Amino acid sequence: MSKFIPLSVPNLKGRELEYVTNAVETEWVSTGGPYVNDFENKITEYVGCKGAVSCQNGTSGLHTAMMVCDVSKEDEVIVPTLTFIAAVNPVKYIGAEPIFMDCDDSLTMDPEKLLEFCQKECSFYNGKLINNKTKKQIKAMVIVHVFGNMADMEKIMDVANKFNVKVVEDATEAIGTYYTSGKYEGKYAGTIGDIGVYSFNGNKIITTGGG
Repeated sequence: MSKFIPLSVPNLKGRELEYVTNAVETEWVSTGGPYVNDFENKITEYVGCKGAVSCQNGTSGLHTAMMVCDVSKEDEVIVPTLTFIAAVNPVKYIGAEPIFMDCDDSLTMDPEKLLEFCQKECSFYNGKLINNKTKKQIKAMVIVHVFGNMADMEKIMDVANKFNVKVVEDATEAIGTYYTSGKYEGKYAGTIGDIGVYSFNGNKIITTGGG
């Protein structure tokens, strides 16, 4: 039998036991308490965003992002073909329909195919991108940064801005990744689009056990 290679190994070599014990002893074990506020503040400071709000998990964060972007059951949302189902389920939770877009060699959404789709298979008028086939508005797109690889956000944001489409960054696998050159030099994954979502599940880069 070949040796099992895990996707990710939680690193719990710091003061986690101390913090968990303190949370239990002070009975702050649910959705409030100083640790939640402190964690949100530290994430905000680390990635340089305007603010952070804790959710139950990455899926609920993406669900919230759909509502923030005013996606409704009458709309469509562009999603990548290569992703975990959690990036697509929130679209269906809202009642909207996903449009699957191919990925490139980076394993993330292909900006060239995205542009081609918007230009050739959609119409843009009155500030709305309309799918010619379904006649529905494409309200948003979910950009998934896979295994720490960032999508080409410069090209993707150009397309999104041109066609007035909201961008939700699924950065659940990419906290800590940032651009080293170009227009977004120094910008972290999850801070470039309209809203970004991180995950701290047990198989992510850093973990809180969930959230």
